[in-house]
Amino acid sequence: MKGTDIVKTLAAAGALAMLLTNITGCSASAADASAGANTGESVIAEETEPEPTETTLPEVEQFGYCIESYPQFYVGSDSLVDGVWSDDMGAKSEHPQGISPSLYWEPVEGAACYVVYMVDCSHAEGIPPTNFIHWIVANYEGTEIIAGEDPANFYALGPEAGTTHRYSIYVIALKAPVERAKGATGTMPTNFDNFLLALDTDADGNTGNILAFGYLKGKYTAD
Repeated sequence: MKGTDIVKTLAAAGALAMLLTNITGCSASAADASAGANTGESVIAEETEPEPTETTLPEVEQFGYCIESYPQFYVGSDSLVDGVWSDDMGAKSEHPQGISPSLYWEPVEGAACYVVYMVDCSHAEGIPPTNFIHWIVANYEGTEIIAGEDPANFYALGPEAGTTHRYSIYVIALKAPVERAKGATGTMPTNFDNFLLALDTDADGNTGNILAFGYLKGKYTAD
């Protein structure tokens, strides 16, 4: 056989092999697509909503407080289950002053301390509402408070029998300690926002003291 014939034969064989490879590849792709259709699988992955995590931030009720404009950080509590505060926080015979709730939160960068307020905002409608103060913790340096740890500053939850009230907790991260956290437990001030505004000035008179805030809300029904 001539050399030119050999070259032509090899070229033809190579072309045939390439054609067979392409046909096989197409057949395989078609088979894969058919298999996906038979099993109900989509070629394009569907987008799904991310699962909520334990650090999901609760929606803050808009009462017109100055604190609402600051960044929010996560606060949790073992005393709050499915949006309901623990019965231990109410005025029971075995602990008539109630048991202060547990709290824990993520540390805020640059914060030297935190102030905690727990208020009942069910006494009067309006923006801002009239609050009843149940708890104040000033210049707290940790990021966790154990249930019952602060009995002296806690006022038991006590709506009228058979009624349900809404209770909110604010944890305010501060750059430096304040002279004091304004207000008193067991009182119903109409100027709660002024108490929050005062936290923006530290004990040395420096302003810009508030960094961020955490928020929790829940309900409590009296027996």
